[in-house]
Parts: sequence; structure tokens; C-alpha cells
Amino acid sequence: MLNSCSPPALKEFSNNLNSTQIKSNGFKNEVKSNKVNINKEKLENLYVGNQSNQSVVFEFRKERYLEGIQNKEVDKKINYAQKALQATFKMLSKAPTTGMEHLKIKNTSHKIKFNFKNFYNSTSNFAENVNDINVLVLLPFSDKYRSIGEKIRKAIDLAILQNNSNKIKFIYFNTGDSFNSNDLELIIEKVNPRLIVGPLLRENLIKIKPIINKFKIPVLSFTNDSSLSEKGIWVLGFSPFDQINKILDYAIKCKKEKIGFISVDNDYGHKVYDLIANSEMINVIKNKIFINEQIFKNKENLRKNVRDFLNYDENDNAELLSNDEYDFIILIGDRNFILGLAPILTFYDVDFLKTELFGTSVLNDKTLLSEHSLINAKFPLISEINLSEFNKLWNFVWSKPNTDHLTRLGYYISKISIWVVSQNISFENQIEKGKNKFSILGNKFIFKPNGNVLRPINIYKISKNGSTKKIRGCQ
Repeated sequence: MLNSCSPPALKEFSNNLNSTQIKSNGFKNEVKSNKVNINKEKLENLYVGNQSNQSVVFEFRKERYLEGIQNKEVDKKINYAQKALQATFKMLSKAPTTGMEHLKIKNTSHKIKFNFKNFYNSTSNFAENVNDINVLVLLPFSDKYRSIGEKIRKAIDLAILQNNSNKIKFIYFNTGDSFNSNDLELIIEKVNPRLIVGPLLRENLIKIKPIINKFKIPVLSFTNDSSLSEKGIWVLGFSPFDQINKILDYAIKCKKEKIGFISVDNDYGHKVYDLIANSEMINVIKNKIFINEQIFKNKENLRKNVRDFLNYDENDNAELLSNDEYDFIILIGDRNFILGLAPILTFYDVDFLKTELFGTSVLNDKTLLSEHSLINAKFPLISEINLSEFNKLWNFVWSKPNTDHLTRLGYYISKISIWVVSQNISFENQIEKGKNKFSILGNKFIFKPNGNVLRPINIYKISKNGSTKKIRGCQ
């Protein structure tokens, strides 16, 4: 693992680290950090000029702001925050393990000695060391996805802080603004990474596949397009097709016999329906409807299409009975699409206590959770535990109250990456030997040789107060 720094947090305080233990199906490596005090050494030569034409980032750009901070007021804040973080890390210092066992909280803690040996301010002064183990991280640090890339990098920085090795170095490559594939290939040749983390977007993964195949470097990607997974490329995002399979499993288990399918009319919606059509549920699909953008924008046409789909006749429903055309409706689309469709369904008397409405994890959105017409709607979601504890840690270090699933995934992947590259055999050989199971803060991952990554998925229901509740059985 790796000693490093967390730039914004280092202005004010330092962290504590528990002794780290990594286990793997029959053998274990233990790495313990000795208790040391923080060195307030003056940082030199960290200024980096404008390098807008370079895609590679090797340093924490805010490190230079630490230079010369020695006044009593700042020292007082550091000591205060240090005590707070000591209690936090005492609870939260857990390392990636294999074997899926429960990770126990350690009772001891150790202070981190921050150093800056693992980051470089340009490719020109990058001094290759044969003993270094490099991890190349592909994230967008420009264009419209910049904020996501920066949040994931902060999560990686946090994972680095909790490890104690100067040999493992995380090197960042900017995939924003239509990066140049030739530049990436040159960087790979120069730093010879043992593992690639990223990219974030499926189109970037497609773009770099020829390079990956050339250098035979294992990749842990954030994308959720499971169709891109293959030997050597593991896709860790929550695939919509995995979600559909979970929905179908629920429908089969709960013996649904009248299923309706409503989807946005695009390639994604048709692929989802093809997945259902090729399953054993095809015989209970009663009707389907694809709604294009032109129909969606015309509210009168939209209501007419939904009314026909529900076989609704106002004259036949004088007694205001619930519409029982379907016992199960699958609704596929983005947030705006669902916000447009759900109220129409309830307007035409669909009772979501009797007709189960299912969407994908897009329903786990603050706006949709507070939408009254979606009460009792259900969706699949990867189960995560210890979220409140992780959010507390995140808030202490970055002064941000909450995290999202991509941020946490960045932390989990970083922990796994540190374990993987610290072994003496390749990741593929590790998986073949059964060392493919990881538990990060109790959150489990199983890596398959074909590039698939298995994680526990559960069904959640939207409550009246906008919260979600995990359901068991057919509820």
C-alpha cells in the first residue's frame, strides 16, 4: 500500500491509521504501520506551471498551499481535528480482504506520517524506479464529467492515505476533452503500470480497448456496460441488464402472470425488452409500449397511448375501481421520462399496492423518491453497508456531508487495486487460484475470469416519506 496526502484536508489536520491486515484464502500478509508523529516539513518545488496541453496529472495541485503554514491558530486546528480523526479511524480502518469474511474493527490506531514521494508534477521529471509498482488511473479532469472525476480521485486519495507503502504509486491520466490515444500509449510505455483503474465512460473504454489488448494490462473500469466485460477487463458499474435480471427473478418468484412493459423508444429500451423476450417471462408479457420523444412531449398523445396500453375506459370505471389490467409493470427510462409517466398511470387508476411498478436504480433519485405517484414503486439496488460511517470519514477529510455510489466505488476499487498489485502473481492468476473475493468495509465483490463482477443486489421499495426500505419475499 501507500503513504500519501489528501490536499484539502492537510491544510487543517492529520489522520490516524489502524494496523492493516489482508487475508486471502489460506494465506495472509500483514502490514502494520508504526506510530509516528506528523512531520511538518516544508514542501519545496511543488509548483507546477500551466500544462494545459498535457493529459497526465502526477501531483496534488493544492499541496503547495501547505507551504509555510506554521502559525499557532492553524496548529491548534490541526490538533483538534487530529483528535477527532483518531476516533474516526479507530472505527473505520479496514482493509480489503479475501474470503468474504466479516471485517472486525480494530481497537488500536496509528498516526499517518504524510510524505510526497508518490506523486510527480510532470512527465519530464518522472524518475522510473524498477522497484515502483504503478497503477494508472483514467478519469475525466476536464469537460462536463470533471466533477465526477475529481470526486472519484478524492476517494482514491482517501484509500491511499490508509496504506503504508512508498512503492505503490497512483498516476492520473486525463480522459476528458477527447484525449489522444497515442498519448495514453506513450504513458503506458513510460510508467509500465501493473493495473489500470478506469475509465469512467463506456465510449472511452471502447476507445482504449486496442491499447489494453496490446499491453495485456488488467483493467478495473467504472462503466456499467457489462457487454464490454471480457477476460482482462472487469466492469464494476451497476449494469442495467443485471438489474433487469433481478427484476425478472422477482417476477418469477412472485408468480406474476400479467406483465406490462413501458419504455423510452431508444436502443437502450429495446435491448432491455430483448433481454426479457429471451427469458422464460416472455409468455406472461401481456403488452408492451415504446414512447418516442415526439409522443412524450405531446401530453395529449402521451395520455392517449398510456390509456390504450391500460385498456382504460372511463365509462366502465364508474365505481372508481383500481385498474387490474396488469399485476406487474416494468417502467424503463431516465428521471424525466419516469416523472412524466408515473402520474399518468395513477391517474388511470393503477394502484401500486395491487399492481407492482418496477424501475431500475434510476428510481433511487431524490426527486423521484419524493414523487407521490411513485409511492410503493420498487427497484433493484446494490446493497451497501457502513454508509454512515464512511460518510463521517468523508466529511472529516473533505468537509462534504455525503457521498454517492460512484465516489464509494472509487474507494472500494482503490482498496482492491492496492491488494492486487501488491501480490507476486498477476491478477488473472490470482483469480484462477480462487483469490477473487474482496470485502471492503463489509461490501463484497467476486471477480470472475470472464470480466464479470458479482455484488449482492436487493429489491427496495419507496415509502410514503420518500425513504427506501429493503423488502424480503413478495411484498
